[in-house]
Amino acid sequence: TARVHKGFQDASLGLWKVLSQPLLDEVRRLDSPSVIFTGHSLGGATALLCATHYTASTDDRPTVVTFGGPRLCNADLARFIRNEALQGCDVLHLVHSKDPILSNNQKLWDQMGFENVGVELECDPFQPTVFSKETPVKRNPFGIA
Repeated sequence: TARVHKGFQDASLGLWKVLSQPLLDEVRRLDSPSVIFTGHSLGGATALLCATHYTASTDDRPTVVTFGGPRLCNADLARFIRNEALQGCDVLHLVHSKDPILSNNQKLWDQMGFENVGVELECDPFQPTVFSKETPVKRNPFGIA
C-alpha cells in the first residue's frame, strides 16, 4: 500500500492545480523544454510530487533538485516514483547533517518506513563546495539504509 505524508500531498495538489496549465502551455510553446522542479524542505517534497504530476501530463523527463527535503513516502510509493513515475529523471537531494528538521525526524521516518526517492548528496554545512562529476559522493549521511 502506497503512503505519502498528507501535508506534502495537499501542498503538491494545491500547487499543481495552479501551476499545471501555465506550465504545460509554456512547455508546448517551447521547441525543446527543460523543466527543473526545485524546493527547500516542504518545497522540496512539493517539487518532487509536482514532478510526478508533470510526468503524468507530458512525455518530458524533468530534473528534480531538493534542498533539505524530507522523506515523503513509504517504500511502495518510493519504488513506484523511482521506477515508473520519474523513471529517466535526475532526482538529487542536497542535505547536511546539521539540518534540525532532517535530523530530528529521522527516527519518525524510519518508524513510518518512509524513504527518499533519488540520490542523496551530503553537503558540508560549514564549507561551500562545488561538486563535479569527479567528486566522490557520500551516501547515507544520516545512516539511512
